[in-house]
Amino acid sequence: MEVLGRDSAAEAYRVRAHGVTALVPDHMMSHTMALTGGHGHQTAHDWLARHARQIEETLLAYREGRPVRPPYTLLELVED
Repeated sequence: MEVLGRDSAAEAYRVRAHGVTALVPDHMMSHTMALTGGHGHQTAHDWLARHARQIEETLLAYREGRPVRPPYTLLELVED
């Protein structure tokens, strides 16, 4: 999975895997950790790394038209 950066307008991180690009919303990550205290960006990247397998599986499921399990239904597909 490739982390393409933060989309501040969408309050989400843009990621790509399996030819699919999606936004991972900040609020999805903040349910399990704090994105404050001056370390939010690094903390978010750490969270994305820990959940990369699940995110990649979700993007593959979207690409193949299969159902997606919560909380990964919160990912928003975007055009490149």
